[in-house]
Amino acid sequence: MIVSNSSFIPKTMSVTPSYGETVEKKDFSRCLESAINEKNNKKLYSACQELESVFLNKVLESMRQSIPRGEFTGHSFATDTFESMLYMEYARSISKTGSLGIADAIYKQLTSQI
Repeated sequence: MIVSNSSFIPKTMSVTPSYGETVEKKDFSRCLESAINEKNNKKLYSACQELESVFLNKVLESMRQSIPRGEFTGHSFATDTFESMLYMEYARSISKTGSLGIADAIYKQLTSQI
């Protein structure tokens, strides 16, 4: 039997706060505008990778929610927070490898506009 110390947290509460999504959007927008204004291709590519990692994070988050919870894995606010952060890092790592090509496609499209 697993005792959760998060009984005060509503079951409908999302672990991924909208604040984090807002921060990601602002960071990406700021980075993208800065790269375009400075005509800095390295910054622009970095912003494209960040956008790809946000997309991948959403995909991985959906995949994570499809995994059934068992009594051995536990379910607490701390576990959800840790897993959310872990999957965010997975998304960043995957986007840095360039294996999907989403960042490359966005970069090519944006460099033609500079």
